[in-house]
Amino acid sequence: MRPKKNPGKDLNSKRVLYFVLGLLIILALIYIALEWKTEDDNGGFDIGYLITYSNLLS
Repeated sequence: MRPKKNPGKDLNSKRVLYFVLGLLIILALIYIALEWKTEDDNGGFDIGYLITYSNLLS
């Protein structure tokens, strides 16, 4: 009995391409996650002022 394989549907021939595409996508997601910036919303209150003011009182 011969295996019923279609050479046109063989994924092993493009295995390296899929591996590189997967690495590229993962590296892009990691880069985006590391460079993501969020704005700190402290209601307009300057935390540095509090630290400086408390040092002046001491």
